[in-house]
Amino acid sequence: MELRTAIEFIEAAGAVVATTRLLGVGSAGRFPALFSYLVFLAVLNIDLGLLAYESNAYFYNYFFLEILKCALSVVAVRELVSLIFEDYPGIGTVGRWVICAAVPVCLGVSVLVAFFFWNGGPRGRSTVFYLEISQRSVFFTLAVVIIALLFTLSRYPLRLPRNTVISCVSFSALLLSDAFRLLIDGLAAPPYLYNRYVDWSESVFSGVCMVAWAVLLSARDDTVPARITFLNPREEHLLQELAALNQVLARVARR
Repeated sequence: MELRTAIEFIEAAGAVVATTRLLGVGSAGRFPALFSYLVFLAVLNIDLGLLAYESNAYFYNYFFLEILKCALSVVAVRELVSLIFEDYPGIGTVGRWVICAAVPVCLGVSVLVAFFFWNGGPRGRSTVFYLEISQRSVFFTLAVVIIALLFTLSRYPLRLPRNTVISCVSFSALLLSDAFRLLIDGLAAPPYLYNRYVDWSESVFSGVCMVAWAVLLSARDDTVPARITFLNPREEHLLQELAALNQVLARVARR
C-alpha cells in the first residue's frame, strides 16, 4: 500500500470512529446532517485512496465528490445553527438565511477575483483551480459563521449541550484545516495544484481531530437544559435582550 492510500485511509478511519461514537452516544439522530457528512467523508477518502492518482477516474471522482462535500458541509452548518438557537427559533431562522446568502456571495467574489487576477496562465484556466477556490471560500465562510456565533453567544448566560459545542468546534477545525490546505495548494507553481506534504498533513490532522471529537462526546450531556436557571440581574437582562431579539427576528421570518 502506497503512503498516499494509507493516509487517505487514516482520515477515513477517523470519520468512521466519529460516526460510530455519534451512534453510540445516541446523537446521530440529533445531528443527522453532520452524521451524513462524516459517513460521506469516510466513503470519499476510501474511494480516492483506492484510485490511481493520475487516472481519469480519480479526477472525476475527486471533482464531483468534492462538490457534494461542499453542499453537505453547508447543510451540516445550517443544522448546527438550528441546534445552537434551539430555544430561539427566530434567530436560528435568520441565521440560516445568512448562511444561504453569505456562501454564494463569498463564493462568487472569490471566483471573480481569481478569474481577473489569475486567468493568464494554465493554473487560472484550470477547472480544478476554480473548484479549489470555491471550496476554500465555502469552508472559510462556514467556519467563520460557527466561530462568530459561539463567540457572540459566549457573552450570554446560556449553557449549550456539551455535544453541540464539541461538534461545532470540531467541525470548524475540519473546515478551517481544509480551507488552509486548499489555500496552500493554490499557491503551488503551475500546472500543479497540490502540495503532497500539506495534503497528507491535513488528512492526518483531520483523522486525529475526528478521533478527538469522538472521545470528547458525552452520552448524557445533550439531555441537560440549555438555559441556566439561577440568574443574577445582569444575566436576566441579557436573556431578556436575547429573547427580544428572537421575537423581532421571528416576526421578520414570518413575513
